[in-house]
Amino acid sequence: MNTTTHPTKIKVIQYMYGDFEYYPWSEKINRHYCERHGYEYGVSHQAPRVERHASWQKIPTILSELQNCDYLLLMDADAHFYSHELTVEQELIPLMAGKPILMAQDFGSEQERWTPGKPNAGVILMKTDDQVRAFCEEWDKSPETDPSVCWNWPVDQLGLWNVVMPKFPDMVQVHPEYYMIQGRYGQYIRHYMLLSDKERTEQMRAFCERRNIE
Repeated sequence: MNTTTHPTKIKVIQYMYGDFEYYPWSEKINRHYCERHGYEYGVSHQAPRVERHASWQKIPTILSELQNCDYLLLMDADAHFYSHELTVEQELIPLMAGKPILMAQDFGSEQERWTPGKPNAGVILMKTDDQVRAFCEEWDKSPETDPSVCWNWPVDQLGLWNVVMPKFPDMVQVHPEYYMIQGRYGQYIRHYMLLSDKERTEQMRAFCERRNIE
């Protein structure tokens, strides 16, 4: 009897369109981390659709990459791996608690508790299966169901909360430990939500200097 198991294949993706100064720093940090741990890393630069906010373009990015891996991790362009010692297998997959999608609560910090109980879509870990694909396809179509989510902030999150999750009520594990998954002071993944582009650039550049990432 063959009991050999294959290593878990992780793919990390980001969506970056335009010429924001912090983009190269984010890509540099996350590519460095993924090379260290043997994860596949990719960045989409596809132009966004004109009929909805650019944030919506990350959903087609997910759909195009939801294959040839066991787990797909989407990170917003202003998010990066802060601890390069921790791994997705050890830190995030166990938090899924048997559900196919993991996100953290929509908190930025202790002072920025925007939408308790609802997920922030800036960092998403997904199993690559048909159920998750159906979820994301419905998410991408949600502006057709509710046109207000095309532009009303927080756009793609609003579509997720109001349209998609009621149709798929048991798929998303909304974890309270946002400092591990995506908080502004996150210890594993750090997400610079609502900072200026200058602040994001300065934070990421300083991180590269401290960690000797070239």
